Amino acid sequence: MTSAADPHTTDMAHRMKVYSFQMALRVVCIIGVVLIDNLIARLLLVLGAAILPWLAVMMANRGADRSERSGSAYRPPTRTELPTSAETQERAPDPETVVVDGEYTVPPPQRELPAPRAATDRN
Repeated sequence: MTSAADPHTTDMAHRMKVYSFQMALRVVCIIGVVLIDNLIARLLLVLGAAILPWLAVMMANRGADRSERSGSAYRPPTRTELPTSAETQERAPDPETVVVDGEYTVPPPQRELPAPRAATDRN
C-alpha cells in the first residue's frame, strides 16, 4: 500500500457510479410520488426528489483533492504609528549643526541670442 491517490480514471468512475445511484434514487422518489397515496410519504418523496440533485452534484464535484489547506485568513501587516507633532518638534535638527555635503559650481555664462533680422518685403 502506498499513500498515493487513486488514478484519475478510477476516481471519476467511482464518482459517476455514486452520482448515477443518487439520480436513480431520485427517479424512484418521483415514481413513488405518483404511485403512493399517503400524504406524509408523498411529501418525503418530493423532498427527496428535490434535495437529491443538489446532494449528488456536491458529492460528485468534491473530487479527489484531499490536500490539506490551512484555514488561516489574510492578515494585513500591522501599521506603524506616525510620530506626533510634539515628537517631530523635539527631533528638529539645529540649523547651526547641520552639515550639507556637496560642492559649489559656477554655472557657465549664457550665450547671447542673435539680433533679430530686419523685416523684408516679399510679395
